[in-house]
Amino acid sequence: MANSATNFNGTTFMSYRSRAYKSASEKTPESLLFLCDFLREYGAAVPIDNRGDTVLHLLAINGNRAAFESLLRAGLLTDEALTKKNVHGNTALHEAARSGQTEVAEIMLRRKQDLVFLRNHDMDETPLYVAAAYGKREVFRVLESYRSDCMMRRRDGRTILHAAVDGERYRLAVNIVESYPDLACKQDEKGMTPLNFLVTKASSFKSRSSYVFYDLSRTAFIPWQIVEAIIYSFIPPMYVKTTSESQAANNEEAPRDNRVGISKLERSFFAKKILGCWLFKNIDDAKQKHALALLLANRLIEKEDWSRYINFPSTDSGASSIRILSSPRAPDPLIQATKLGILELVMGILKKYPEAADSFDDNGRNILHISVEQKHRFLYDYLMCSVVYKDRMLADVDFQGNTVIHMATCSEKRPPRSPGVTDELIVNVHGGQGNTDFHVGGKQGSVGVVNQMSWDVLWFKRVKHDSYPHLWHIRNFDGKSAEELFEENHSTLREQAENAAKHVSNNLIVVAILIGTINFAALFTLPGGFDQNTGIPMLLQSNRQEVQFFMAYIGLALFFAFLSLATLMLIQLSRFDTNDFHVAIPVKTVLSCITIILSTGFSATAFGQGYILEGKLGPFLATFLIFFMFLVTIVLALIMMDTKIKKFINALAKHNSYRCSLGPLKGLEEKELQALAANKETWTQFTQIQMLGAHKAAGIEMIHEFKQRDIGI
Repeated sequence: MANSATNFNGTTFMSYRSRAYKSASEKTPESLLFLCDFLREYGAAVPIDNRGDTVLHLLAINGNRAAFESLLRAGLLTDEALTKKNVHGNTALHEAARSGQTEVAEIMLRRKQDLVFLRNHDMDETPLYVAAAYGKREVFRVLESYRSDCMMRRRDGRTILHAAVDGERYRLAVNIVESYPDLACKQDEKGMTPLNFLVTKASSFKSRSSYVFYDLSRTAFIPWQIVEAIIYSFIPPMYVKTTSESQAANNEEAPRDNRVGISKLERSFFAKKILGCWLFKNIDDAKQKHALALLLANRLIEKEDWSRYINFPSTDSGASSIRILSSPRAPDPLIQATKLGILELVMGILKKYPEAADSFDDNGRNILHISVEQKHRFLYDYLMCSVVYKDRMLADVDFQGNTVIHMATCSEKRPPRSPGVTDELIVNVHGGQGNTDFHVGGKQGSVGVVNQMSWDVLWFKRVKHDSYPHLWHIRNFDGKSAEELFEENHSTLREQAENAAKHVSNNLIVVAILIGTINFAALFTLPGGFDQNTGIPMLLQSNRQEVQFFMAYIGLALFFAFLSLATLMLIQLSRFDTNDFHVAIPVKTVLSCITIILSTGFSATAFGQGYILEGKLGPFLATFLIFFMFLVTIVLALIMMDTKIKKFINALAKHNSYRCSLGPLKGLEEKELQALAANKETWTQFTQIQMLGAHKAAGIEMIHEFKQRDIGI
């Protein structure tokens, strides 16, 4: 081989290094022959690129099994070559693990098994950790056969399970949990468990995706979101939970020792072709990702050590009723999931450990406070309907004296806090800006700020209505009531919303006047003209029905144009007080937009009807044109209504839902509740019944007793 090799004499090392770099990615006999001669001449430990990679590093990345076998037979796979590290401290086995080259990894391990214990420079990661981080399951199975406890962690305390979860390699993560259940409770140096890492992956759960029907406002184009949600609902999950004893016999991808917790279902050829096209592939990938994440979450919730997150009552009489441990503690996964609005995780945790509902963050806020603060309305609805002691949660006050109503006063993400109050987690929900669903699209100067202000007012009033009357006027440690804090936080936003509403309505007024003018003129210029003697349209005798249709379309266009104009004038004359954004401004805005769309649609339909009267369109084409215009008009109107009307109606419908479920509070008017709350003695007795979860009849009996007394009810 040496005689037939390329002659190195008379050439520079740099030229051969470049050729070796190129040959490492090729799998031809000529390139293999050159690499063998290069290694004999310069050695296998010589770097050939700026990363410090050797020939073995590049061969491992490309998975060149034939080259490794040839080098092994030629005796060129020396210990020095196999243990040589690049500038990041990665050996050739690290690169094989990163690239998923199983056969190459097996060859290197047959030559030197101690390679599995070598760590890189960056974070002391072993090849097993790298394989877990990149989700290379086949390489991981090979490397774990040489397992040792020292291979499971890197420098910062993260385990291979942390790595798999952080890289969103959920199928491998489930396998790791089943094989090494103790890793589910391991913490890194920051106290983060694998469940804490999973909670930060909000996009891995359906409730934080755009494939939900109950919140059609997460994409720019609502109809397409509906189509995607329908497709998503019909795609079956491929991964199901199994036990080690019940592995499917036809599961080709199951590991040889059958220690997995999930199995992959096979699909038909037709299903693979359909779901593999560009229209469905991303939706299918999201569906399978959500299914795997939920399976992993349920396993981690079961394995989690929840004693780490226990809160202790304070013994200080002057302090708040609940205090958190002063020493640093791990972030509570339930608090994290509540801040991010991951409904599946909150439901899973509370279903398994209902007592976890009494968790508090470092600022003394419970999960109901956090859901209100973050404006996660679906999570709020779930907590109000499912948590047993929600009455106590509503009555809690945080360390700054803020009630649940104060939490509903934030204009962007959180209400202002006193100095020294820390945040446990920075929420990243939409575009890295920390905005909730209520604030997407609320740019300054656009109609989005009107929507934002309207939703903030509606949210505040709803939370206030669900709360106890004695909380309505409580002041925090800054001396501000909830209403005062709301006005302070929303003063700038209210001005922006007022300017945006007036600016948009001014433009729409011009449009409405133009549409009305065009249709008014069209009434006196009917196709075919008028009889000079009688003034009757010429076509009325021969095409009476068609003329009547034309005039009906013109009349409807005029009606909706004038209705839109009147609505827009009402917007201009509004006071733009905070309460106006509760119902008046949203209804006027939506009504004006819908009427303009309908007016435009009927104007276009009248245009098509005019062509029919003139005989310039055939019957089929004319019918199709009118039907198409009607369809476009209705679709545009529905898009305008989309989730704004639905959300508004749902919020108003639920406005009284919880108040009606409060047992003794049912049947009381607001003034009666205020009078009851004003009497300290009676309210104390009443709240004791509520806190103890007494029977509804006992509370009602006490109310009747209060009414018989002279307490002003």
